[in-house]
Amino acid sequence: MQAPGPKGNLILGSLLPFSKNSLGFLENAIETYGDVVKLRFAHIQTHLINDPTLIEEILLRKANLFDKDTRSVAKIQSTCGDSLLSANEDAWTRHKRLIQPAFLRQYIESCEPQIETITTEFTTKWQAHAQSGTPIDIVTEMMNLVISISAKVLFGSNVNSELLESSLEVVLADTWRRLQAPIDFSDLSPALHRPKFKRAKAQIDDMIFEIIKSRRSSPNKHDDVLSRLLTAHEADDETRLSDTELRDAALTLLLAGHETTANALAWAFISVASAPESNFENANLEYIFAETVRLYPSIWIIERRVKQDMTLGEYNLSKGSSVLICPYLLHRHKTHWPSPNHFDPTRFEPQNMESRARNTYLPFGQGKHSCIGQHLSKRIAVRVLEHVYSTYRLELIDGQSLMLDAGITLRHQDPVMMTLKTL
Repeated sequence: MQAPGPKGNLILGSLLPFSKNSLGFLENAIETYGDVVKLRFAHIQTHLINDPTLIEEILLRKANLFDKDTRSVAKIQSTCGDSLLSANEDAWTRHKRLIQPAFLRQYIESCEPQIETITTEFTTKWQAHAQSGTPIDIVTEMMNLVISISAKVLFGSNVNSELLESSLEVVLADTWRRLQAPIDFSDLSPALHRPKFKRAKAQIDDMIFEIIKSRRSSPNKHDDVLSRLLTAHEADDETRLSDTELRDAALTLLLAGHETTANALAWAFISVASAPESNFENANLEYIFAETVRLYPSIWIIERRVKQDMTLGEYNLSKGSSVLICPYLLHRHKTHWPSPNHFDPTRFEPQNMESRARNTYLPFGQGKHSCIGQHLSKRIAVRVLEHVYSTYRLELIDGQSLMLDAGITLRHQDPVMMTLKTL
């Protein structure tokens, strides 16, 4: 049985409306055709899946019938190399095995003093804004704060956070542009990448390779993720990570960690400030974070390739086609989330979670490919919220656009200005 879906343009299928407004197009497709929608983007056949039971089959029960050999992953690979975001099968397993020990719970807990120190230094600068009434752009502030924390935790180093963030922004934007383009000439050769992309990527590489070089030659011991990777795998030539593998792993963790956490923190402050009717004075900060990434999951879309002809539910999937899972839409599914567009952290109180259907909440993915740094991300976010709310209250300036920018991650389309009040 074939799933329903729009016919689209004869040549490009639904690529143009998807490129124009990705979230709006997918949301309309679900509302029009149901929880399984057949789509075509130029020559690529895909199915959008918004049924939790079928999502469980894709990511868990029948995960061996799907892989990450997709067009989207190929674009990400041009930035991150062979890493947890892009590697398949044996390569992915090796990277997971090598990196996993660096994210043990006791190490994450040991990072809290660093998180607190950097957050304190950063938010102390807000005092001048609070006294003068000058607003801050919460999006930029959170990006710079979290990238500083991430660099310290990952590399044990202070970096030029503004340069690194601006370079990452260029790389991510260009990756999404190439993903949406019917023809991407950089597929033919890396030399055909846009100069702006190549410059940004080179700046990132220079920073990371310099840190790796310094760490390899330093006699001093450091306690950070990079050092743990080096220490754990220096002795055995077979498992030893090359500089390129270290770079790929470090960049992947930096991208995945700082983007998801910074976006979530910005949306958390915006959401709390936008809901004055609710009393958040004594709200559980973990619930606030959980509800924020329900409404605004930074990884808003997941793609997998079908490895063989198969049926999913009652629908036929052909070998080489792909499936799309959109956590943004899944998290707003009216069947599974009452008042789905309303910001309500009490959803995550234990008594309210008991009745929730499985696989309706995937802000960090699901199954073996779930985000390896999700616990660190949660820890950073909760500590930042705790620190900021112990000192300030943030208020939104009226009349601003709060539009989403759905690219490689779910970013904010425009700056979001907020004023600060000292407690």
